[in-house]
Amino acid sequence: MSELLNVSHISAAYGGIRALRDVSLTIGEGEIVSVLGANGAGKSTLLKCLSREMRITEGEIRFAGRPLAAKPYAVVESGMVIVPEGRQIFTKLTVRENLMIGCCQRRDKEGIAKDEERVYTLFPRLLERRDQYGGLLSGGEQQMLAIARGLMARPKLMMLDEPSLGLAPIIVSQILDILKDINSGGTTILLVEQNARKALSISDRVYLMNVGSIIREGPAEAFRNDDSLVNAYLGG
Repeated sequence: MSELLNVSHISAAYGGIRALRDVSLTIGEGEIVSVLGANGAGKSTLLKCLSREMRITEGEIRFAGRPLAAKPYAVVESGMVIVPEGRQIFTKLTVRENLMIGCCQRRDKEGIAKDEERVYTLFPRLLERRDQYGGLLSGGEQQMLAIARGLMARPKLMMLDEPSLGLAPIIVSQILDILKDINSGGTTILLVEQNARKALSISDRVYLMNVGSIIREGPAEAFRNDDSLVNAYLGG
């Protein structure tokens, strides 16, 4: 398995407050890797650094064998996208218009058409709602749209920040099943999630964060079988 993302000893700060401390992790092509931890552990800050929304103060990030691009738009062009916490869809645009924003940097019309067809296959509800405004969708439908919009960039690596937040358990299960399908189609996934047991159920490997640092890593199975660890750091 080839290495796709390599994060080497990065640190970051908000003003004088260090939010990440010497964080290192790797993700191989085709993996589903979860970063878990309690609220405030530094998970979302890590994603901000990976998407270049936030500057790192130390360390290096390499993607697909090269230093990660310095600007957010260039990160997307290189094949890495983020599905942000809170969905952040465009509520006054239609479902299809939201999807087209996801591929606005592409010029391959045939490929875009195929990818649009693919996301409607993954998310049949979006096909039904294609001409509706994003703000009229349910929370679960908006999350599906946010994921589908990310897919329209045809990413090598998709990063998701708390995709289960605020959703009913049955919708969360549907979303995670779709993520498995997306992964099976060749997209590597980095999942940041507070719903630890759900994340563990689909992950290959896990990094556990606490107060801005990685404190443990390993195969997901080892975490699934360690109730004391889940209860101590992940809220049970």
